[in-house]
Amino acid sequence: MLFWRRLIHVTFTGLLPRFLLLDQHMQSRIILLITQVSDVVLTTQSLCHAENGLSPKQILFCQRHLDIMPFIRFGTNLALEECRTQFKNRHWNCSLFYEQKQIENILDSGTKESAYVHAITAAGIAYAITKACSTGRLASCGCDMSLQSKSDGTTKWSGCSDNVLFGSEIARKFVNLRERPMKNKTSLLNIHNNQAGIKTVQSEVDRQCKCHGVSGSCEFKTCWRSLRPFHRIGNQLKEKYDDAIEVRLHHSKNKLRLIARNSPYESQTKSDLVYLNQSPNYCERNVTYGSFGTYGRLCNRSSRAIDGCELLCCNRGYQSQIVTYRDKCNCRFTFCCTITCQECIQTKEISRCL
Repeated sequence: MLFWRRLIHVTFTGLLPRFLLLDQHMQSRIILLITQVSDVVLTTQSLCHAENGLSPKQILFCQRHLDIMPFIRFGTNLALEECRTQFKNRHWNCSLFYEQKQIENILDSGTKESAYVHAITAAGIAYAITKACSTGRLASCGCDMSLQSKSDGTTKWSGCSDNVLFGSEIARKFVNLRERPMKNKTSLLNIHNNQAGIKTVQSEVDRQCKCHGVSGSCEFKTCWRSLRPFHRIGNQLKEKYDDAIEVRLHHSKNKLRLIARNSPYESQTKSDLVYLNQSPNYCERNVTYGSFGTYGRLCNRSSRAIDGCELLCCNRGYQSQIVTYRDKCNCRFTFCCTITCQECIQTKEISRCL
């Protein structure tokens, strides 16, 4: 169980743990352990320390909610994988997690990328805790029963509706505990983007129903509320990233506020992503500002989109080569019940940015 010591070493200054850098095999073992909450809680006690990257307030939260911490960890993993998926073909491909030393500077950079990271992380935590409640893996919560008494002539609200409000509240408390609006000028920005991520989760609730009646006539149906797949939430936040609003800090009556820089022509809502500073040039490597460059990135030389070699490589050029490898092919299912395959030699052209 040595790997648990690395499990929630929060290098994301209280948001993203070092365990996210583990390989896929190790991550699959961790995900399996999420169902064994009683065992996880005993190990989680060692995580509630400052050396794990938690702020003092987050340490208190961790000590009081040991049963919730594994799901917070799982939610951050979900967020990271979604971030990588959404930005895999962009100049910034969500690779800021690899340089541990500079992570705090990047997170508090006030850029659009920082806004997305805060929003998707808060959303991932809210999503994971909500699903833990619905599946009975978290003893401190359960299904949302607020709709059980509502029904009409043909519809009855029943079953286990996702408890989105509980998951949202826990996520909001945890991610905001690291922020200090009076000392850090980007904290107010981070809090706003955290909330935008949570609000996006709340907006992605769908009604699911099961029909009853003769021959599937659906004369009567029972319904419940369920969160849509997390990938949809990632898509929504990606659109908000593309439409993020530039803001400035404004002091009014001893209170600090975020004001759209182009006001009154533009104004932000609580669901919008906002940023203070322009993004760095992600074509060139500058780790201090969160840029790892695009050198060595795989690109598609036949594409004219952002994943194409011309755009992704920032007009520096690229190098292509033919790679030969062995792979399974001509697989057949044999009754009963095995799959037999041949081993074929395949060739593939790959291109990388210079």
